[in-house]
Amino acid sequence: MDSPAKAVAYYRDNPVGFVTDLIGATPEPEQSAIMRDVASSPMVSVRSGHGIGKSAVASWLTIWFLCTRPFPKVPCTAPTLHQLQDILWAEISKWIRSNPVLARTLVWTTEKVYLRGHREEWFAVARTATQPDALQGFHADHVLFIVDEASGVDNDIFEPVLGALTTPDAKMLMLGNPTRLTGFFYESHHKNRASYKTHHFDGRKSRLVSQEFIARIVEMYGIDSDVFRVRVSGDFPKAMPDSFIPLDWCERQSGAERPEVTPLRIDIGVDVARYGDDSSAIVGVRNKTIQDEPEVHQHNDTMQIAGYTIVAIRRYAAIGTVEEAHVKIDCDGLGVGVFDRLREQREGIEREINEKREAAADGTDAEAVPFTLQVYECHFGGKGGKASDADPVEYENSTGVMWGAIREGLRTSTLFLWRDDRQTAELSARRYAVNSSGKIELEKKESMKKRGVSSPDIADALGLAMYDLQRDDWTLDFA
Repeated sequence: MDSPAKAVAYYRDNPVGFVTDLIGATPEPEQSAIMRDVASSPMVSVRSGHGIGKSAVASWLTIWFLCTRPFPKVPCTAPTLHQLQDILWAEISKWIRSNPVLARTLVWTTEKVYLRGHREEWFAVARTATQPDALQGFHADHVLFIVDEASGVDNDIFEPVLGALTTPDAKMLMLGNPTRLTGFFYESHHKNRASYKTHHFDGRKSRLVSQEFIARIVEMYGIDSDVFRVRVSGDFPKAMPDSFIPLDWCERQSGAERPEVTPLRIDIGVDVARYGDDSSAIVGVRNKTIQDEPEVHQHNDTMQIAGYTIVAIRRYAAIGTVEEAHVKIDCDGLGVGVFDRLREQREGIEREINEKREAAADGTDAEAVPFTLQVYECHFGGKGGKASDADPVEYENSTGVMWGAIREGLRTSTLFLWRDDRQTAELSARRYAVNSSGKIELEKKESMKKRGVSSPDIADALGLAMYDLQRDDWTLDFA
């Protein structure tokens, strides 16, 4: 190019060439198709599975728009701060640094990217879509709204955007996994489709998506599941939510022959009733494999539940091979009283059990097996994550992680359930959805009760027993 002005004119409607020549990236065919439509159309909506490079496209288009228009504005939003700053904003920083000319021209900060010397009138800005006014006030001759994970953005966020799309070079790009059957993003692919250039990309057809990731989703959740539809094929979920744990898995593992195991570790989950019609439940699992008969108590007296739990600990400790017991107590409501009582009694219980073992071994050739007791404060709805390192999808909160551990044990036939019809009904009745962040979120107890399903007290206690706690999810204080 003979001059910067000619270069700007050449790339103004050629974002693919801009990305190739100036940013130094090689877009995939689906990424190029999105960028060409943004250059030629005012509104573009993209739904896809995970990993086709949507965030890269959004970052490239942000830089392209800033470099090819006078005094542009590029408001960027997403449902969560993580998606916006840790992913999209980090991508923008990376690609600006790919070319020394771009690095000298554009200034990147944690909230704004702007042309050097024009911070207030030539910029891209990050705004989390948590307030209705997140995208208000962005009127300019050249404006590009970028809405990442658009399925999770509420309708009222879009109202000021539509009002700003009145100038000839005003544009909006929506991208995301199709997680919801309602809302602005859903309608852009259905009843309002004629107003958009729409794209649908299936992760199975993208070179950027790991085949191992796809195979793992199919193996763990099934090709007909909403997890597969949202995370891989880029399809909207089914009209009716899936059951999180299939009934046939529960029945199979309730009727399967239980293997003989030498119990070395016992995990005990204690779900303490918070309401009059709920039950308190105590569930023990040997070696994270064999579930014993659940105890169900129709009251919520915390001292009595603490007493029943201590009886269960002593009963398991009477099995001389048991080296450790891990008691995990739901402390969201009255359970904190049970936790406090067991924390107070822990050292005495442990000492009493070890003294009995030493006395029994005295005068024999056998050595007493040392016994340790740990008591944990747990919270449903705490920090999420993965149920195992192999899980390809994260859970929104600790409830999902707990139930995910049950599900994985049943899926792999490594958890053997006590045959109990009530427990089977509880495990198979709970539904799930894939939320706007692409994480699995279990149906809330309140929603279950509204559709006539009772509180899953035994299942929650089993989930506590199967739970591997993360450090910031629990309190351990024996002082």
